[in-house]
Amino acid sequence: MAALFFHQMNRFWEYGFSRLGHHYAPVFGVRLPHKVAAAGQLVALPLALVITVATQSLIGRTVVVLLIAYWLLATHLRLSDHCWLGAVAVVIAAFTPVHVDPVMAQDLLAGVYLTAALLKVNDEYLFTERSAGRAVTAQYFCLLGLPDFRRVLKAVPVMVIVVEFVAGALTCVPGAARWALWLAILMHLAFGISGNFPFSVMALSLWIMVFSPDGRIEVSGSPTAVWTAAVLVGLLALAMGRTASGRRSVRWLIKDFFEGAIYGALCALALLAPATGPGRVDGWAPLVHGLVALAFVVNFLLVVTGVKLEWSFAMFTSLRPFGHSWLERHRRRPWPRYYTLSLPARIPKSLLAEVDPRFVYLVTRNENVVHEGVVYHLEAVARKHNVTFAPQVMTLAPAARDLVPAEPPQPPPRARFLDYPAVAPKSLDRRYLA
Repeated sequence: MAALFFHQMNRFWEYGFSRLGHHYAPVFGVRLPHKVAAAGQLVALPLALVITVATQSLIGRTVVVLLIAYWLLATHLRLSDHCWLGAVAVVIAAFTPVHVDPVMAQDLLAGVYLTAALLKVNDEYLFTERSAGRAVTAQYFCLLGLPDFRRVLKAVPVMVIVVEFVAGALTCVPGAARWALWLAILMHLAFGISGNFPFSVMALSLWIMVFSPDGRIEVSGSPTAVWTAAVLVGLLALAMGRTASGRRSVRWLIKDFFEGAIYGALCALALLAPATGPGRVDGWAPLVHGLVALAFVVNFLLVVTGVKLEWSFAMFTSLRPFGHSWLERHRRRPWPRYYTLSLPARIPKSLLAEVDPRFVYLVTRNENVVHEGVVYHLEAVARKHNVTFAPQVMTLAPAARDLVPAEPPQPPPRARFLDYPAVAPKSLDRRYLA
């Protein structure tokens, strides 16, 4: 629960409150009124965290789950993989005994690492210049002012797959949880300093659950080690953290140090826990194993069959919403349509009060296409202000490397949840990070 709150704080720290209440691209396809969406984005998680700390009653836990559902409903543009993971963990923990939490956390971590590795085994991720692994690493090197290490970039995709798979496999081996933890700490440290500490904090929060069999966080040795780890990792994040080009502002520097410190403290808490893994196992454990395994199998199959692309618990897989890849052969129809949008001749200021001008610029660029669930709500806003974005449905020509306008008739966009990316490149030759 605290990790979800950390994620939300990170978003406000990065973007401020200017986007609060925006809901023109609802993840679950239901557009909430401005004030209702703002309350869900701002109040739901802090209130759920307070209730979690204050009471462990069934009523309290049920209210927490309802608040999480409200927050998910108010989520905008994209539901990050680690948020979906955290929400699943909170729901399971709410209705199972506390001693089962370590089993659930261990199963979730194993599923995350193993499926993350498996979904990256595709031609684009492993072998092309468009590989998300190469692109993210190259961008980080550029932000640090380092040269373009070609051999390193070529090796990164394989290294990531191997590390994720080994971490997942070790998590499943009895007695090997500590080794898996060390590998996970190094992996998530790299993810964190290159720009994704919220995911790293979520993962380490689950690791702490693994080593807290009775639901209590215990430390063997001096608590000073926790503070020391927090300061050291905070300083490392301050020195090495990069999420944007140019000089970082004081506000951004404080954020990097704070996030690194939180991550360092969580690492120390996990490493200093006296427990070696989940404690006593009873009749609940097989049920949890089965349900978590089933959830990941279903989730994996939904991605492989093309029913969805997001919420795969596997960031930067190089899986595309359309295009020539191993995924394309198994797609089920009808998958979401994508549209091009055109900038109206005039844009009322009242429209830009409801839709972020930067997003209007993004979705109307010639090189981008937009998910029909987003187009549906954008057009509703536009019509309210007596303009239109003139959506045109696109299709992938058999021999083309770009999406092209579909033949008439032009079907209208449908209100759908964002099981695919909200905005994607029109060209298959452009890098796509998801």
